[in-house]
Order: sequence, then structure tokens, then C-alpha cells
Amino acid sequence: MRATRLASDSIDRKLTLWERLRFHLHLAMCRNCRNCEHTLRLIRRTTELMRETQYGNIKLTDLQRERLHAAINGNNQN
Repeated sequence: MRATRLASDSIDRKLTLWERLRFHLHLAMCRNCRNCEHTLRLIRRTTELMRETQYGNIKLTDLQRERLHAAINGNNQN
């Protein structure tokens, strides 16, 4: 789907004005694409963190582990 492609592209580059408008309009109506976009951003942040910490040599608290697990499963508890 085009919206999924735009979600992926938006992480790597700035979308054009037209792409952003269409994308955000679609996200307003489509829960699946909102979830997909959220998951892609979570994956991106996680991989960046892993790179910054020498490929994942980090210790998570129980609360951090629970929040990460909930976010991965779509039960974000911010």
C-alpha cells in the first residue's frame, strides 16, 4: 500500500508537502496504517539505540522492558 511506503519513506527523508498531506489524511482514517507507522518508528528508535550502545549491550529495568513489550504489541502505555 502507498501509505505504508510513505510511512517508511518518512523515516528516511522529508516527505513533500503533497505526500505529507495525503499521508496524514490517510492516517486520520486508517488505524492499521497508524499502527504500522508507529511500529516503524519504534523499530527505527530501537535500532538507533542499539547502534549508540555498541549493538545492544544495555540493561533495561523491568519497567522499561514492560513498556517496550507493550509498545511492540500495540499496547503503548506512555
